[in-house]
Amino acid sequence: MGQVWRRNLRTVWVAEFLAVIAFSSFVPMLPYYIQSLSVSEESVEAWSGIVISAPFWAMAVVSPIWGMLSDRYGRKVMVERAMFSGFVITLLMGFSQNVGQLALFRLIQGALTGTVTAATTLVASGTPRDRLGETLGKLQLAIFMGQSLGPICGGFVADQLGYAPVFWMAAGFLLIAGLLIFFFVRESFTPVEQDDAEPLWHSLRQNFGLIFTESMLGLVLALRFSLRVGIQLPQPVLSLLVQDLLPEGSFVGSAAGLLTTVSGLSGAVAAPTLGRLADKYGGRTILLGCAWVGGTALIVQSLAPGYILLLICQALLGLTIGGTLATLSAYVGRLAPEGRSGAAYGLDAMAVSMSGAVGPFVGGWIARWFTLRTPFMIGGILMSLSSLGVLRLPKDKKVPEQA
Repeated sequence: MGQVWRRNLRTVWVAEFLAVIAFSSFVPMLPYYIQSLSVSEESVEAWSGIVISAPFWAMAVVSPIWGMLSDRYGRKVMVERAMFSGFVITLLMGFSQNVGQLALFRLIQGALTGTVTAATTLVASGTPRDRLGETLGKLQLAIFMGQSLGPICGGFVADQLGYAPVFWMAAGFLLIAGLLIFFFVRESFTPVEQDDAEPLWHSLRQNFGLIFTESMLGLVLALRFSLRVGIQLPQPVLSLLVQDLLPEGSFVGSAAGLLTTVSGLSGAVAAPTLGRLADKYGGRTILLGCAWVGGTALIVQSLAPGYILLLICQALLGLTIGGTLATLSAYVGRLAPEGRSGAAYGLDAMAVSMSGAVGPFVGGWIARWFTLRTPFMIGGILMSLSSLGVLRLPKDKKVPEQA
């Protein structure tokens, strides 16, 4: 059994690496794809916010349900569901005829996918709790490496073949990832004893009760939300800012993709390293540093006169993202009651999804009302203020595990 979780980690690592390449390959291209769908110039920012945030609205609703079902029926099947449904929906996005269809497909994507949460739950449920920070940091390494390569791949394909083929390439990666999980992951799953006739709403009510009965878990989820909202606010306009900063005729698709690549690479370095340090010394200091560095990087981007400074700040922001993801995921795993890790990570996914829904949606409208740089400034201030919540975490090296 001791070797099974390691073998599963290796397989899930590769599959999630491919899945994240897929999803991250087209996200930086979405504002440009929206422009190609005959959207008026003054509406691009708002539509970008809607399309980027659409899947997160759906995820916020369904993630607790998927988390509960994973506790009942297993974690492997949830990863398969996310991978294979992502394959179908991403393929269809490449055939969108207008921005309304694209937004609808993105909404469905959010309802049916969620590979990161499903994979995290699968890995965390089989990992010894004293190895969670390090192990989830390794999984975050796959995620950030995928985020590093995906935008460059997507930008290159978009510049050479157009925007629709980016979605078709992404669908192929998701299909391969799903097949890897199906054939090579072994799960020994024993559900917690419960009444099979228990209605879903009753289980959901119990899961939401975790937030209030475990006050520390509620604080961790609130920090997850606030820190990610700060990061997500500029997402709809980052590519448009690149378009403004670079000369006309430049390879803006590749340049926008490079920003996410640099952020992903620095996050790939930070996630396992900071996750290991959080296991050893506690996550409070790590999170404080991440909040301050991330807030500063966003504020500087709001003032950046050129593309190079934007690139440097995205690298610093990647360090922040890597540190917060690994550290907060480990907090959630340790605070989850026995047999309820699916529910805990489902609530965590809801917090992530709500931040992904609110951040880009609000950021797109802020940019339309003010300037392209305003969401960066507001996001930086929000991340810095989130450090006040981090100060409420215990100073102990490790969070006490819950029974």
